[in-house]
Parts: sequence; structure tokens; C-alpha cells
Amino acid sequence: MLTRRGASLAITLWLVASGSGRASTVPLHPLSAGLWTTPVDAGPGGPVWHFLVDTGTTQTILSDAVARRAGLTVGAGPRLLTPAGPVDVGETTLPVLRVGARSRRDVAVLVADLSVLGRDPRIDGILGMDVLDAERIVLDLAAGELTLVDGDSDDVARRGTALPARVVAGRLLLDVRLDGRARTLVLDSGATATVVYDPAPAGAAVDLRTAGGVAIGRTRRTELAVGAVVVGPVRAVRLLTPPVPTGAQGLLPAVLFARIDIDRRAGLVRLIPRR
Repeated sequence: MLTRRGASLAITLWLVASGSGRASTVPLHPLSAGLWTTPVDAGPGGPVWHFLVDTGTTQTILSDAVARRAGLTVGAGPRLLTPAGPVDVGETTLPVLRVGARSRRDVAVLVADLSVLGRDPRIDGILGMDVLDAERIVLDLAAGELTLVDGDSDDVARRGTALPARVVAGRLLLDVRLDGRARTLVLDSGATATVVYDPAPAGAAVDLRTAGGVAIGRTRRTELAVGAVVVGPVRAVRLLTPPVPTGAQGLLPAVLFARIDIDRRAGLVRLIPRR
């Protein structure tokens, strides 16, 4: 979860231009428990990269090592404010960026040492919500597929419990209940555990890799309900409340669900929990 100082990374989540109705599906490859990558390429004849799919990050990030190998010109970028502290990053433009059948030109991306951002340095980048800008984003984690739907296509089934969603600073927020208490969490496919911000966290000490590095949290089992769906007791890591307002009280990891369907136009998220 990243915030950019001095500029807004907010994206238009519900107001998206309607197309003729197209769906593009790409594979999801498990990276580690609760994280997935997908192939991304830089156009015909260009390199194929493997990007972490991260619905909790608002802007796409390219590994600095990959940028060097590709011969890209990298300029000074912003300072990112992360739960583990500020991180300086670079900035560049990709002439073409393609995910499946969807292509975008002149894509501005951040450039960073991903190990500094708490990510596996073997991945080539982080795919944020600025590129995941289709009208529907369907993460079928059971089948290992990411589908981006543009326009009015109904080729991809709408399944799961529908919940209202809203956006603050480009992040998708859902209302949940943790141990019976209402919380607002970011739906985050880049998180491996449920995270709760707490001014005085309690529980067993644990190290948690976050954007910005390793944070020390406190963990304990917590009852989680999303809408009318009781997900069950989950491991929840409590971290100190970030010094920068995020618009949320924690992170809801995608790994808890078999399928996630983000419908931008309707302002809904449909969820099917894992069994």
C-alpha cells in the first residue's frame, strides 16, 4: 500500500468509458502464499515481464534492475509514503504496456528497488490499479486467471456475494467486521495476511513484509465477516496506525477468497470465499 507525497494517485474507479464489450484473460502464477504474478509485455518483440498483481497499489512500479536491462531513461520520481516509512523512487515511461489483449501506450510508471519495497526482487514489477483499469477486474484465484473486461461484455459470469465498494485515494475499500467491530479495509491482492491498524497493537510479535520494508506487528486469530459472509477465524496482524492517512483501517488480502469480481461501473465487489 503506497501513497505518493505531493500528488494524488487517485484513479477514476466508477466513471470509465464504455467499450464494445471485450474480455481479456491472462494466467495468474503463484509467487508465494497469497501472492500472484501475471505476464506483462512491452509490445511486439518486446520483453515479457512478470508483474505482481497488486490491487492495493495505485500506480504500477517497474524494477530498477529491469529498467536498466531495458535501457530505459529513469528520472527522479516522487517520495512514496509507506507503512514502514518514506521511500524515494524513480520514474519512466513505457512506450507500450500490454496485459493480454489490452494495450496502453506511453504509460508512466515508477521505478524502484523492489526489495526495498518489501517485495521479492525476482519479480519484474508491480501491476497497480492505474493499469488494471478495465470496467471489471475478475481475479479467479481458484482457476489461476485474471480477466479484464471492457464494455458491456457478459461473457464472464457475475458470481459471488455482492457488496458495495468505494474508493479513497485510488484504493478500493470494503466494510467488514472483525470480532464484531466494523472496519474499513483495502481489498489488497498484494497482502498475505489481514492487517489491522491499531494505535496500541497487542498479541504475539511477528515480522510482516510490507511496502517499505519489514514491520513488526502483533498477531492473533480474529473472526472476520464480509457482508453476510462469515469468512471465519483468520490470522490478523495488527500494525501501528500509519502516520500518513490512508482512508482505511487495514488490508483485506485476496488470498481469503476463491474469486473476486470488481465491477467499477456498478460500484460493487462480488466475493466467493475459499472453502
